Amino acid sequence: MLEFFQNLRKQILEVVKSLPPGRLAAIGAVGIMMLAGILGVAYMAKKPDYQVLFSGLSPDDTTAITTRLSEQRIKFKLAQDGAAVMVPAGKALQLRLEMATAGLPSGGVVGYEIFDNSTFGMTEFVQKLNYKRALQGELSRTINQFREIQSSRVHIAIPEKRLFSKDNQEPTASIVIKLAVGRRLGKNKVSGITHLVASSVEGLRPEKVTVVDVDGNVLAGGESSDEMAMLSSTQLEYQSNVERALEKRITSMIEKIVGPGKVVTRVSSEINFKQVERTEKTFDPNSQVVRSEQRAESKSTGEQAPIGVPGVQSNIPGTEQGAAMTAKPASSTNSQETTNYEINEVTSHVVEQMGTIKRLSVAVIVDGKRSAGEDGSGKTKYTPRSEQELKQLASLVKTAAGFDEKRGDKVVVESAPFDISKYEAQIEEAKAASDRQMYGPIVQYIGMGVLGLLLFVFVARPILRSLTAAGKDIDSLRAFPQTVQQMEAKYGVGTEEEDKDYRTRAQNLIESDPKIAAEMMRDWLRARR
Repeated sequence: MLEFFQNLRKQILEVVKSLPPGRLAAIGAVGIMMLAGILGVAYMAKKPDYQVLFSGLSPDDTTAITTRLSEQRIKFKLAQDGAAVMVPAGKALQLRLEMATAGLPSGGVVGYEIFDNSTFGMTEFVQKLNYKRALQGELSRTINQFREIQSSRVHIAIPEKRLFSKDNQEPTASIVIKLAVGRRLGKNKVSGITHLVASSVEGLRPEKVTVVDVDGNVLAGGESSDEMAMLSSTQLEYQSNVERALEKRITSMIEKIVGPGKVVTRVSSEINFKQVERTEKTFDPNSQVVRSEQRAESKSTGEQAPIGVPGVQSNIPGTEQGAAMTAKPASSTNSQETTNYEINEVTSHVVEQMGTIKRLSVAVIVDGKRSAGEDGSGKTKYTPRSEQELKQLASLVKTAAGFDEKRGDKVVVESAPFDISKYEAQIEEAKAASDRQMYGPIVQYIGMGVLGLLLFVFVARPILRSLTAAGKDIDSLRAFPQTVQQMEAKYGVGTEEEDKDYRTRAQNLIESDPKIAAEMMRDWLRARR
């Protein structure tokens, strides 16, 4: 084995020495370029894929996170002008957990940890200021927990307490929020934020909390404290919710038939916000029932009738009484009966529910049918919906919306061509991005294969060919005639001219067969190298 490698080394050296300098330089340059290309593609293939660790960071949070990553010797990249930190994709999840344990990102605000390192001799003013900063920071961190909010800042104004209560002013608060991309903060969540802040500050009322976004739009605050004005705002929001719910219900149903993105629905409603309470009492004279009955009866017998002569004379003592008068026994009978009747009575207390729909108006626009053109140009052909299809869709819309003809509801369904150029551009862009993501690794590996093939064709193959030619040359050198007799026998020179000098013999050989003479000269030159 050792002898084989030694021979191969000798052959390679002989081939390299036999090549012209220009060809050696070209082979070396091509080899270096191929090697550099293969190493570059391999480096790009093994390059780690970075993923966003945190985004929307403040400068303080970016500094703290990058310092911690540097201490752990983890590679990172900054993006979005330093507001985002990117790390290798395989470590992103673990690093998020570690950073959350360390309280990062903090949002660029301080909380109650400001009191962890309190200094001795701190004045009352500094204590109050730190408490205010800590309270604002804690409220900001709590508000940032909402999925719709990317970041927020809270400012609280707490006036000094005065001697007389009539001179005291109420505290106020203002909140600036930055919504996440594609998010919308509902009215109920804005109200929840205002009540959250108001409940965290002593003496702060929700009406004194102002909420604005980074674009300057007032989301809460500045409303009138009048109950009627607040009620009107609530009623308007309820009406909007009813209309949006109906639009969503109708659109989702029709899209199942005509396809997604081919339906536009708008609903206008009239809501009855009157609250009516009514008490009714009715009597039915035909329905009489005995409520109570009372009976009483009295009877007396055996009473003695008066006797004697009426007058004074008969009542004087010592005076002879007159003959007694005869009388019959007395008797009497008395009866009484009372019956009370009750007439049927119905008492009802009716409260009519507010928020009922008085009238609905529904408008639906449906895109027509599109098909590929017959000319093969790639343009689509538009065909409007037929009247029969529109009637069927209108019937479905009426059923889904709760159509009531007695209320005066109205439903209109029409067909019109939609402008889909914007969506086509978005689809093409998404398709191109998907193709790039899918074919990127394939192109890398194909590039590596092509570079390897070029390296073999333009570097390895010429070297192998040169080695093979060198082996043949060595064999031919070994077979080269060592004596004049062998040379004469190989090239057909007769023995009868042995007595001639070599110059004459060579001249005769050249004149008789120039081809053999040229081949002999090449063999001599190769032997002298």
